[in-house]
Amino acid sequence: MAAAVPVEQMFLFVNPKSGGNKGQDFLKVEQPFTMQVEDGHTVSLLIFSLIDAAKREEGFTLLKQTVDKSAARIKTIVGGGDGTVMWADSEATKKGIDTAKHLEYGIVPLGTGNDFSRVAGWGGKNPSKILNKECAVLRKLVNLWAKAKPRPHDVWKVVIQVDEEEGKILRVADKAESEMQGTKMLDLPMINYFSVGQESKVGLNFDKNRTKSQSCNLCVYAWQGMSTELACTSIQHVTEMVSGMYMGNDSSAPVVFGPGDDDDDGDHPEIVGNPESLMFLNVNSYAGGMGHFWQVEADVGVKPKPKEEDVNVHADPGDGRIEVVTLPCIANIALDNVAHLAKRVHSGGPYYLEFYHPDEDDEDGLDVYCEVDGEFYHLVNPSFVRVTFLKRLQVLQNLQDADMAMWQKFLSPAVWAPPKEAVAVPTFADMRATLMNAPSLAGRNLAQAGQLITHAMGDVVPTGMVSTIRSANQNIMAVFR
Repeated sequence: MAAAVPVEQMFLFVNPKSGGNKGQDFLKVEQPFTMQVEDGHTVSLLIFSLIDAAKREEGFTLLKQTVDKSAARIKTIVGGGDGTVMWADSEATKKGIDTAKHLEYGIVPLGTGNDFSRVAGWGGKNPSKILNKECAVLRKLVNLWAKAKPRPHDVWKVVIQVDEEEGKILRVADKAESEMQGTKMLDLPMINYFSVGQESKVGLNFDKNRTKSQSCNLCVYAWQGMSTELACTSIQHVTEMVSGMYMGNDSSAPVVFGPGDDDDDGDHPEIVGNPESLMFLNVNSYAGGMGHFWQVEADVGVKPKPKEEDVNVHADPGDGRIEVVTLPCIANIALDNVAHLAKRVHSGGPYYLEFYHPDEDDEDGLDVYCEVDGEFYHLVNPSFVRVTFLKRLQVLQNLQDADMAMWQKFLSPAVWAPPKEAVAVPTFADMRATLMNAPSLAGRNLAQAGQLITHAMGDVVPTGMVSTIRSANQNIMAVFR
């Protein structure tokens, strides 16, 4: 009798208010949603609301139980905007799940821009008619999730600090700017991008007029961009806000642009032109795929030009690097496919930004607008921003994306490469067999070299580890006695 094929358990966590409330349709699907996928195995999909506290608790508790019973990573799909991914990740982490090790994230695009979803191959259009024809749309999605390839996706941490006495942080609440009382520092995860400048000011104004329709929101964003840009006297310029950018955790690190160490009399890199925005890109997609700002053929935005290895790289959301660019004008967002004017600054990380301190007689202070993954903030008298690597998730890449050929122009080939197979660690029995088949003299030399290495390591390696190495070495020597 043939052995039963195990059922693959998948989870879908949905923000029902996303996508003009289209997310609600997923919650109407009969539970569990079980179907046979194209390769013949069965998938059982469980769907939970992220808004409903009781359902959210039930879903992540069951996810933890499933993780504990499974040797394989669990496909965990998130329905919402790009920021919903980190919401789900934080909830899973609270349950004690090592998400980087045990989960593979997919996404249903229910936001406005959906840049994370676009880069992962799931498109940017909100799905509709989920329940029609016996959930035909959902069945297609489950098949795609089952076939998708996991790939690494970096998560960065953005720490924003304003002046302890004169600083403020504001954000939009109930269609108006509101100060975050008592908050002088933000500590935020970032999977898409962080930016400072004019485009963030546009985004904040957009939040004040956001609608429930994806199409209407794109129009609102375009109008806010035009009207904000026409207010010439209040345009944000990077050179008037950021005093220096450094490749490290503080201002003692190597200079990317701006002033260097006071004891260093040498020339320091400067920004080219007078750009309106400085952008840190983990995904090479912005504003719903309108902008692909990091391109290796583009001009460099600092002088003198950085080293080739710091600018001549392809964008990859899982390579441990962020690509930094300047944007001359927010109109370049909409026109990027016509005339690419974004300039490359640096690729790497971590990064540290310092801001100018306002003059004592300046009663208004320094106003800076910034964005982290579609969340916009108004900073008054900011001190610094630090961007550091946090962790690496596994994300499902859709290999049947209709736009793959287009994305291959803007992303590294590594995004679509087959998953790396786990490297088997040889046991001592394996090594002994190898040495037994090797020439005697070579084997003895190898063992003797090992003894020399362990003696040399004795002062820098923990005692227990040295003992283990010496013990293994003695076993190797025994083979040749």
